[in-house]
Amino acid sequence: MVFLSICRIPPASLPSSVSLPPLYKSKAVYDGLTKAITVGTIVGLAALLAFMSWLAVTEPKPASSIALVVVYVVVISIMVVPFLFSPKGFYVTPQGVVVKRVLRSFLIPHAEIKRVERVSWTWRGIRLRASGGLYGYFGLFWLSELGRVWMYVTNRRSLVLIESRGGVKYIISPEDPDGFVEILRRFKP
Repeated sequence: MVFLSICRIPPASLPSSVSLPPLYKSKAVYDGLTKAITVGTIVGLAALLAFMSWLAVTEPKPASSIALVVVYVVVISIMVVPFLFSPKGFYVTPQGVVVKRVLRSFLIPHAEIKRVERVSWTWRGIRLRASGGLYGYFGLFWLSELGRVWMYVTNRRSLVLIESRGGVKYIISPEDPDGFVEILRRFKP
């Protein structure tokens, strides 16, 4: 249950009442650094698996077989779990903004949105419970200019800040951030 709380993304999973098709749909496109970190990590972990497999074959001992199984489980978890929670797209629906993921997509209702604006990337901050480049930058961060913020970013050049009336801040990265902000501002009460 600890893992699920780490992956908990407010305000929980997407309600089934969200209507589709969306009014606006954007893919979560990787920028160059996200691609490099993701490919580099996958290649490095695949090389580790290959080396461990070679070691297990050349030195067949019970301990090496157990170690191989443990390494496989850990490496596959490192590659698969972040992918499942990484942003895949951003939609504007009549109900609100949907952050689409393989697991636990969620909705930020229009009625809860207080502020929407473009922001710039900063490295001045820390990851609290987040992925720092593998499949994007997503999870809970603390940024010097904004404080605690939930980020769902795959492209550091197309950032949009959404602040809720309750003070929860989200940063997302739609393909066309200016168009996304324009459409979203139409729904401001």
